[in-house]
Amino acid sequence: MIVCQNLRYRYPAAGDAILQELNFAVAEGEFALLAGASGSGKSTLCRLLNGLIPHLHGGEASGVLTVAGNDPRATPPYRMCGAVGLLLQRPDAQCLATTVARDIAFGPAAQGQDRATIARRVRETAEWLDIVHLLARAPHTLSGGEQQRVALAGVLAMRPRLLVLDEPFAFLDAAGAAQLRGLLRRLHETGVTLMVAEHRIEQIADIADRVLVLDRGRLVADGPPGPILSGDVAAWGLDDGMDGPRPAPPRPAVTAAESIVEWDEVHCERDGHPVLQGVRLKIGSGETVALLGANGAGKSTLLRHGNGLLRAQRGAVRVLGQAIGRRPVAELARTVGLVMQHPARMLFAPTVRAELAAGPRALQRYDPVWCARLSERFGLDGLLDRPPQLLSAGEQRRVAIAAVLAGRPQALLLDEPTAGQDARARAALRALLAECAREGLAIAVATHNLAWARALCPRWAVLCEGRIAADGPPSEVLARPDVLHRARLAAPRAEGA
Repeated sequence: MIVCQNLRYRYPAAGDAILQELNFAVAEGEFALLAGASGSGKSTLCRLLNGLIPHLHGGEASGVLTVAGNDPRATPPYRMCGAVGLLLQRPDAQCLATTVARDIAFGPAAQGQDRATIARRVRETAEWLDIVHLLARAPHTLSGGEQQRVALAGVLAMRPRLLVLDEPFAFLDAAGAAQLRGLLRRLHETGVTLMVAEHRIEQIADIADRVLVLDRGRLVADGPPGPILSGDVAAWGLDDGMDGPRPAPPRPAVTAAESIVEWDEVHCERDGHPVLQGVRLKIGSGETVALLGANGAGKSTLLRHGNGLLRAQRGAVRVLGQAIGRRPVAELARTVGLVMQHPARMLFAPTVRAELAAGPRALQRYDPVWCARLSERFGLDGLLDRPPQLLSAGEQRRVAIAAVLAGRPQALLLDEPTAGQDARARAALRALLAECAREGLAIAVATHNLAWARALCPRWAVLCEGRIAADGPPSEVLARPDVLHRARLAAPRAEGA
């Protein structure tokens, strides 16, 4: 199905080749896990397999590459998609129609399928991914995890022979991840060839036939997952998904006087669908709160109310005790920093160096020593002169977080900060956030990575259907099976498991 011989690729205006001398083959019906640190070349390889590279991105490629009998460099993507289905890291980029049903139907319609076949495929794929209840919704109103499933349904509806998935578990809740595992297993059993690039390797290592590990563009390991992943893989930015689940140390309760951001009976409705229903939550100086819940529970919407990107339809949001009203987002940014789920939307400067300086300069808080420290802690020193839009998703996320922290906000709201991050980056982020909290920064983190959240956050707030269903120490939340079930959460493995 896939043959690579001495494959090299370099992006336009880039320095070193991002892929260097790749040699491997994937047989028809094989399930391959593609692993590696952020920036190792996984997404680039995925885009080469269906022709997005070089037809969309340009650049220079050499060596031999054949996929399903075709050279994707000489075959346009619209022809490759009949055999190769690609799920991108950003699911919103693949959700284009006015409704979920139309989005899923787009691919089969473009293939020339008849109406009955299109309707059957829409229904079947929606049932496979448990999104039947979303068919009439507009994709842009969905959560990141819901968009992930819609984008995958659109790919599956075309019935590709080779399915290439780039970080498919990144935004999924525990139930959605388990559902995707089962789907991948069933597809594998039916003979579909699978190539899955993933940082959460514990999700699929046991159901894959082999693992290919990329390190700085080179293939450094290729074989059965067990023997490879049981070895010393830390140097490649890999781990077993544990994320150090030792509970974070307890912190004292926050009084009203210390509150930095407060959501007071906040309501939000979108397209007739209630998203937030009377949410009450506050975070204070030095607090680190994990915001947990199922896909679509309202986590991202809640965070966007915290910095004024969205305004409460009912209720109030207060910053430093004052209702934000219609105060400009630019004014609120002096106190509240937000890093969104898709950081590429936040990056605009010509280089990473300029990106780190832009925010604090606008806020008249530029500190070159602090920016240099952030660059070093987030592993950005080697990227400072590169354009942010040409970085991997994990690298872009690190740049976005560092750029917001560079402005020295008093509160930091993070939406899925570990998505696309390798083990080293997750550990560095956890250490830096803990340090910032000790210095008084109030932090709220929306995440599906409970092991990481347990190591960082002594307080968990759980959203269920737009309401806070639990708020307290992780041990108390994990002791409530009713909340875990409603929020589609799975308890992290105990340390040493």
